[in-house]
Amino acid sequence: MDKLVYNRVINMAQKVIVAVISFLVLGFVGYFIFTNIINKSPKTNFDFGDAPDGGQGQFPSLLKSNGARAKKTDDVWLGQAVTTELDSKQVNSDEADDGVRGKAVSCQESTVYFFVRSKNPGKIAGTAYLNLYADWNKDGRWSGSDECASEWAVQNFPVDLEKQKDEIAVYTPTFTAGKKTDKIWFRGAVTLNQQMNETATGEFASGEIEDYGPKEPGDERYYNFYCDPDPLIIKHGSQGSVNIVPDWGSEPIFDAQFGKNYQPKNAKRKVAMGKDNIFTFESSDNDVDPPKRSVPHFVDIRVRFGAGGKEAVLEKACRVIVEHDEAPIEIPGRRSFPVPSEVPKIETESGGSKIAEPTEAPHTDYVPPTSAPPVQEGAPGFMKN
Repeated sequence: MDKLVYNRVINMAQKVIVAVISFLVLGFVGYFIFTNIINKSPKTNFDFGDAPDGGQGQFPSLLKSNGARAKKTDDVWLGQAVTTELDSKQVNSDEADDGVRGKAVSCQESTVYFFVRSKNPGKIAGTAYLNLYADWNKDGRWSGSDECASEWAVQNFPVDLEKQKDEIAVYTPTFTAGKKTDKIWFRGAVTLNQQMNETATGEFASGEIEDYGPKEPGDERYYNFYCDPDPLIIKHGSQGSVNIVPDWGSEPIFDAQFGKNYQPKNAKRKVAMGKDNIFTFESSDNDVDPPKRSVPHFVDIRVRFGAGGKEAVLEKACRVIVEHDEAPIEIPGRRSFPVPSEVPKIETESGGSKIAEPTEAPHTDYVPPTSAPPVQEGAPGFMKN
């Protein structure tokens, strides 16, 4: 082969190689663009509810059902914790559902407790809306009503977040409960600047969705209780009552007693356990009134669950806050004035152990005011396990 023909062959081969390499590069680029931009929908984490969506229930929880979901979860949420996920964790598997409590009384006015947490208390502008749905007729969906009440139980109860000065505050809207209140599915929700509707569906910019329902056969049994109210706030020298209530989905309470090391009676208080797991707390007049202050007390409660009280035992504390006023100074011929005091003090008073520590010495640690969130009362008529 002469030199001229040889060079032509080499040049042609080089051009073919360059063309093949270019084709491969363009192919890879095109494939990347197609798979990552055109043919790939963006994945976004939300907080979903986890009520059964398909099979045992038709509650709108999954993304394909347009289940209620919140995109941003760090402005305002419920309880201590919140999770995000690509889709609903079926069924009843969200470990951060901890911000809604309540006691539904069949066909009567009832109360639900929303523990609303704000990232920047008093600095977030806007309105949070609280909603509660309940499957009173047990048909596996939230819609319509039964003979007593609407299944959209609490409807967009408004919370002015600028007025919430504590990180966690408790709001207590009232509602009329349906006829069947045991072993049903509830959905509690908080949404920021967006209202919900009767379908319990849709995407929301900020908030949290929490579902509570009965345990299924074979599931681990659940035991828990709460104090109603918590805290109980009374004036010095007065008394009040606290009801020990099983949590939603919990096995029934057999009985409630004081913790083993708790002293229900001393110079400053008298506490007595009565019928139906209700205790009364009486503040003694012997506890000197001035200066103005709020004194927290911790009442250790030991609860037994199940048949004969043999299934489980749980001990924790209910909180009582006694408000002390300043003593008036009588000035002849003029009205009374409060005794001027320095910065109000908060003293800790306890006759028992810390939460779930029945063998510890009496609790004397300082408790900051935020540990007892203020209770915001809901107006009558507004309308977990």
